[in-house]
Amino acid sequence: MNQKNYKFSDYGDASVLIEFSKVFSMQAWQKVHHLANQLLEENITGILGLIPTYTTLFISYDYLVINRAKLQQLVEQYIATINEKNLTIEGRTFKIPVVFGGKYGPDLEYVADSQQLSNEKLIEQFCSKPLQIMVVNRGPMFGTNFEKEVARLETPRTAVPAGAITAAGEQISIMIQKSPGGWRIFGQTPIQMKMEFEKNPPVYYKPGDMMTFYPIGEDDYSKFEGQTISDMEVKE
Repeated sequence: MNQKNYKFSDYGDASVLIEFSKVFSMQAWQKVHHLANQLLEENITGILGLIPTYTTLFISYDYLVINRAKLQQLVEQYIATINEKNLTIEGRTFKIPVVFGGKYGPDLEYVADSQQLSNEKLIEQFCSKPLQIMVVNRGPMFGTNFEKEVARLETPRTAVPAGAITAAGEQISIMIQKSPGGWRIFGQTPIQMKMEFEKNPPVYYKPGDMMTFYPIGEDDYSKFEGQTISDMEVKE
């Protein structure tokens, strides 16, 4: 890969941004996360943090330990090793129970109507295949398997519960803590997947992991309380 395939930019005096594309593509996403995974595995002294997104990788570093020129040299060496054979981002699979509709999914009917489906058909479609985690932000975020975009709320809610399954645009997300939000809530999982900042990494899941969702009844919600995302991992 040559220099023209990405952009290397300074952000302040101790951060850089590697941009593979200005618009989303699966290949750009794969390059970002392949590079991030390589840097994490090497545990390079002086790199303080990595934030991979859909098309960019933000790197913060200690310039007293590693200078900018050395960091760029290392990054370019790793980028040069990227090829079609190693672009696949592999991950684990988790099975996530969800209560759809009612008090757990007040926007289910709106989301179903936006897709011109019944509530039952929307749930069936959503649960029909695993979704791959694309980035971790306020929780795991996925591409959608809906055919049409879902409009955000005109007025965001002041509080969205942890575990809410939400949709907006062409994305799906799971809220991992109670917070304001303008995405449409169409279900909720009782599974805890909060961030634990004293741990590295702070969450058990990562981009590339797959989540399969399945419906449960409201009466079953309490049966899963206290269970965490690690309990939901599918073991081979």
